[in-house]
Amino acid sequence: MISNIPMSSSTTSLRAIDPVNVFGGIPNGAPVHASSIFDSSLSNDPSIYATSTLISETEAWVAPVAAVLDPTLNLLSFAMLCRVVISWYPSTNVNEFPFNIVTWPTEPLLKTIRGVIPPAFGVDITPIVWLGLFTFLHEILLGQQGLFTMKIKYGI
Repeated sequence: MISNIPMSSSTTSLRAIDPVNVFGGIPNGAPVHASSIFDSSLSNDPSIYATSTLISETEAWVAPVAAVLDPTLNLLSFAMLCRVVISWYPSTNVNEFPFNIVTWPTEPLLKTIRGVIPPAFGVDITPIVWLGLFTFLHEILLGQQGLFTMKIKYGI
């Protein structure tokens, strides 16, 4: 809607532009409902969805890899967190039943970097290093803006 705004006698009139008309192309004076704006973005045209179907068909390896990596990295992070807690109690026998469930699978990983990273103040910090690494990998690959997440959502 274009209108004239009265001004002082020394100036001419100024024309105002209705922002709804500029952006929406809605006729002057027509009522606007939010539902009509949002419903107009949905289409029954199947060609719109062909791109996403094509991406999912050509990149079929992404979803299964993400489905395996997610629980694996979470489980390894939890196991390393358990190793950190177990290390707080040095008198614990790690070969007994509840502790060996966590100790036996994680020990080969910890042995690989124990020679590289020395204990800090007499405390083995290798479980913390692995915990940080697994958490970092999970966030980079499967987080909200992770590589696999972006590949699945947007085909990037």
